[in-house]
Amino acid sequence: MSAQFRSDIEPNGVRIEALERRLLGRARLIPRSEWHQSPALRGTARTLDALVSQGRAEAETGSVRLSHADAAALSPDEARRLCLPDLGQVSLSLTFEGRVETTDGQIRCDWRDARERAIQPTRLGLVLRYSSTEVRLSAALLALVVAADGYNATHGQPVEDRVQAWMPVQQALRGALGTDVAADAYTQSLTFYQAGAFALDVRETATGIDFDPVLMAREQAPSLADDAPDPIAMPDELIDSGGAEPLLPPEDQRAFLRRAVGEPGSTRDAYVVGRNRFVLIDPYLKPLLDVVKAKRRASPHERRAFVRNPRAALAEALGDRADEGQTSLFVETAHYSSRVLELGIWERPKLPWLTKRAHTWLPEGGWRDAQGQAVAGPDLSEEERRDLGRAIEAARASGRAEIILQGAPVPIQAAEAFLRGPGVPDAVSDAAAPELSAAPEKDLIDAPADKQVLLIKTNYEGVEYEQPLRPRMAVIPPDPPPDRMGATRFKPHQTAGFNWLIASWRAGWPGILLADDMGLGKTFQALSFLAWIRSNQEAGTRSGQVDRGPILVVAPTALLKNWEAECRQHLSATGLGARLDVYGAGSRHLKLPPEQRSDPGETLDVGRLRAADWILTTYETLTDHEQAFARIRYSVVLFDEMQKVKAPDTLNTKAAKTLNADFVLGLTGTPIENRLEDLWCIMDRLTPGYLGDLKGFSTTYCDENANQLRALKRKLDEPVGAAPAVMLRRMKSDVLEGLPNKHEVRYPVPMPAAQAGAYLRIVMDAQHGAGPRKTGDMLRIIHGLRGVSLHPDNPETVRLGDARSFEAFAARSARLQTSLDILKSVRQRGEKAILFIESLAMQQVVARGVSELFDLSALPGIIHGGTPGEHRQRIVDAFQAAPPGFGLLVLSPKAAGVGLTITAANHVIHLSRWWNPAVEDQCNDRAYRIGQTRDVTIHLPMAIFSENPEASFDRTLDELLQHKRALSREMLASPVSARDTRDIFERTIGDT
Repeated sequence: MSAQFRSDIEPNGVRIEALERRLLGRARLIPRSEWHQSPALRGTARTLDALVSQGRAEAETGSVRLSHADAAALSPDEARRLCLPDLGQVSLSLTFEGRVETTDGQIRCDWRDARERAIQPTRLGLVLRYSSTEVRLSAALLALVVAADGYNATHGQPVEDRVQAWMPVQQALRGALGTDVAADAYTQSLTFYQAGAFALDVRETATGIDFDPVLMAREQAPSLADDAPDPIAMPDELIDSGGAEPLLPPEDQRAFLRRAVGEPGSTRDAYVVGRNRFVLIDPYLKPLLDVVKAKRRASPHERRAFVRNPRAALAEALGDRADEGQTSLFVETAHYSSRVLELGIWERPKLPWLTKRAHTWLPEGGWRDAQGQAVAGPDLSEEERRDLGRAIEAARASGRAEIILQGAPVPIQAAEAFLRGPGVPDAVSDAAAPELSAAPEKDLIDAPADKQVLLIKTNYEGVEYEQPLRPRMAVIPPDPPPDRMGATRFKPHQTAGFNWLIASWRAGWPGILLADDMGLGKTFQALSFLAWIRSNQEAGTRSGQVDRGPILVVAPTALLKNWEAECRQHLSATGLGARLDVYGAGSRHLKLPPEQRSDPGETLDVGRLRAADWILTTYETLTDHEQAFARIRYSVVLFDEMQKVKAPDTLNTKAAKTLNADFVLGLTGTPIENRLEDLWCIMDRLTPGYLGDLKGFSTTYCDENANQLRALKRKLDEPVGAAPAVMLRRMKSDVLEGLPNKHEVRYPVPMPAAQAGAYLRIVMDAQHGAGPRKTGDMLRIIHGLRGVSLHPDNPETVRLGDARSFEAFAARSARLQTSLDILKSVRQRGEKAILFIESLAMQQVVARGVSELFDLSALPGIIHGGTPGEHRQRIVDAFQAAPPGFGLLVLSPKAAGVGLTITAANHVIHLSRWWNPAVEDQCNDRAYRIGQTRDVTIHLPMAIFSENPEASFDRTLDELLQHKRALSREMLASPVSARDTRDIFERTIGDT
């Protein structure tokens, strides 16, 4: 007997049933309640259950019904298991007949098969049938066909209905893959652009500075033919804004450059820049463009001199030929930040005065050799090193933040550190340590040897670059713009935060840091400020008082979906305007092929970046394409989770500091993540020079003097003259009214015999060691104690068959047994919990074990460093939307500690704990944040070594974390001290 799914394609959706095949061909319909009992059905059944819980599928007694659109969006593997037809190699050509708004306009759909033969299929939902062939349509192609059919269905109806039905066609076209659709010209029009001014687009190249003329908009006159589109359908970039903005869409601007600048001879009267699109050159503009063409061929020294003062150089070149005011046709525009020096080869700076961090990274329990003995780090052969390099590249390509090295999950950055040198170093740089975010960004340290990057004034030893306060003009009231805001109501502290943002911008700070505690709504406050900026831009542009530039938001990959969701939740449809996504598939569409680049660094379409209202990108994308991003003058650059630029010796941080921004806003709940210099590096991007140079800062605060740290805090969070404080940091306990209580409960439990024995062996071995202890030696012993305190057995080797074997496994660990007891209590109360576990192997063991022990219908969701961002949010959304009753999510502390709102849970259990209290606080605030309606309990199981209870590793670590939290309330202190390793070692092992 075998079980499998069957899909019936019906007009209103896809009905999915499960059948059990028996002998003699008989089949039995399997009720939904039994789907999880069959190994062949269980995995797909969980997928269908998730769709049902998300409201994307309807459940019936013996089946599940999906819409055609949701069925088309299934993965190929899921579609195969549901016995849906394969994706067919068919192509669609669309031809528009008539005008959009007329009663007889129509879209003709012409289908062809894989051999380009015309076919006439019939369609039922997502399935095409022709001859004896049945194929499934992709989601994009289905959306396009449905939109076209919807438009054709309005044939003969009033103009308003026809135009309304046209909009879904436009939306579907934008979402469809270019290889799927070959659409001919839907409308024909002649458009004349009149170029009355120009600006310079300047860039650094390997042969010196270079520049192109950019035609500027003064007037454009579309000449509509009889079958031209209605003006409402004209592309946004063709509509004159009335300001000094680029005249041509990016493609047409490149065509103009190829014809007008790339070809010899004088500037002509007109150029063809696209199909039925022309640009007319003002006679007064032509001699200026001739000068620019000549200057582009000059020496590097002369080109740089021209860029420094173009207007004077133009007047000098024209001489007696210049008419009065002719040089006013040149529009001054900002180029690179004055912090940028030139293109050059990156060399990682040597910063010996930087405070060394106390802890390097090791997996929970450390690595073990072939005999199962703990070792400091993996001893890799040359072949294994090559395999490790390939594994790192594969992880990056698939969007994972970790690899598996000798059975342990290793962050990519740490794996790269081991490739550079074997063993555990006494201290590692920030780039070799895992980030709080699960994002698969890489902290780039070294660029390829032949790649040139933008070099900047660094402020490492002396202040080379600083930005003073320059007050700005507001032309609208300092209130959230109602037309751009959604229905979210401001809490009092958010109103205060919004007012601080506006006041800081007006006072002229170059940048500020919003460092509110996690869960206070930093993103909402930032969005309301950005909405105000956009309204002020529009009002100021109309009056000529405010320059307009795009807004750039840089966020970790894992938080991109959060930003999209927060915009939908907190802003109106107008919002911040048109968003340009420069990551993933979005960045692929913006990449310029080599033959279209003015220079090798022009890897993205800068014209399209400049034309955007706001841009959403990642730290990694910014680093990879820094030369393109740096050529734009932004009105605001926002860095989310700004601790991503805390390391002064990485390319990521350098790329962030090349950006040319009028105002920079940093968001982070952890301004000091590992060492005090994190804060300097962040502030050096926000307000360069305000905290002096890096060496002086590090020298001043290296001894962690309490009075100096309090003075530093006052420098940042108190007003500076008439200007507001440059940093705003508030804690939930200080500002939130009505937030439920948060309780911490510690469970000091004696270790079972097996765990105590393994712990004792490590202690005895350490105490009998001879000679002084190096940091690496102490780390190895501490990590051994840490691993045994979790469990004496290696979870990689555990094979659990049922609930009983899992209970026996848990009984060998004080922490794990206590966590299960807590979960049982949570389940009895019908509540939900988050369980933080570092080890990926232990995550799987516990998730499966709890599922068996509590007879759950599905495995608890698991989120770790290898979980892609969209899957993370999908898991959380399903958990948040689950009906009342018990629920569990298993999360990695480092991978899931930021960017997730999990208020459906009111219990947080730390089976694993981290050295850094900032990490643990991030974890707790997944549940304890705005939106939580119930008291939250933080559960801290602790394994106690009975022979020396006060020196137990878990108790020592807990006391250290409590001490560091208390310090952070009073001053800006580093959560990781240079003495941490020795302090923990001496308290747990003794001063040997």
